Amino acid sequence: MIQTLLLALLPVVFAVLLGLACAHWKIVEKTAAPMFARFVVKVALPLALLSGVLRLPADALANVPFLAAMFIGMFGTFLIMLAIGRFVFKNSLAASSIQALACAFPSMAYSGVPVLNAVVGDQGLASVVAGNLVCSIFMLPLAIILLEVDQGKGNHTSFISLVRTSVWDAVSQPLVWLPVVGAGLAIAGFHMPRALSIDLVGASAAGVALFTLGLILYGQKFAPSFEVLFNAAIKNIAQPAILFGLGLVFAVQGTMSPQLLLIGSIPTATAVSMIALRFNVYYEQAAATTFISTVGAIVTISIAIAIASSFMPAI
Repeated sequence: MIQTLLLALLPVVFAVLLGLACAHWKIVEKTAAPMFARFVVKVALPLALLSGVLRLPADALANVPFLAAMFIGMFGTFLIMLAIGRFVFKNSLAASSIQALACAFPSMAYSGVPVLNAVVGDQGLASVVAGNLVCSIFMLPLAIILLEVDQGKGNHTSFISLVRTSVWDAVSQPLVWLPVVGAGLAIAGFHMPRALSIDLVGASAAGVALFTLGLILYGQKFAPSFEVLFNAAIKNIAQPAILFGLGLVFAVQGTMSPQLLLIGSIPTATAVSMIALRFNVYYEQAAATTFISTVGAIVTISIAIAIASSFMPAI
């Protein structure tokens, strides 16, 4: 278990600390963070999501109970936190969208792969890709549309015009349409030829995002607010419980039910902070939530592995 945690979390902490150190010694200025975030959101992350979607096995789409639990657990957490952020914490619609992402979007492609691979083997990759499919086709587009709507209020005379323009601005972004195209290709049975691999650029998304997270955190007074602690608790405790409970409700069979718990226990995706910085909203809270969620995952992933082991005696 210790080796699994180290593989999942130590590289994350190292990359964040490297960003902090580079900002401290002015190797890379903190002001460069928006430029790195733009690269992640506009180039690397869309390619990473496309690559992941194209790896989706055809039979993964046939496991309806598993996909239903995954969709309701992740998208449901997003919608609940969107409402809580807007009406309880009184945040703007844009800030509430980022807050909801921070509570519902696990870092599956980076931290999730070593955890699931160690616990359930290669079959865990299909769960990671399916989870990313939910995030990239449903959660991210809705969040970006809400961000565009909230930030475009002053530029339109009618609500219909605002929504129409915001939806178009959102769906025209590679982060939204590229994974959708990839899903269609995957369903059609298309696989990316090795000679045309996009992994070299897509794989940089996680590292650059983590490094940028360190730049964002540099200079902040690390005194987490109740709101940030609440976000991390929803991500690390509530979401895995919801996903695991839904797995039982939908009678998800075999190792797939514990996989829902493991996916939910993965900390907040660093991509959330990059999107927040790209739209210049809620980025300090998102960065703090991501960092606390990652540190707290040392405990929550350990508990999730222990529970998963009780359902899988062979582990």
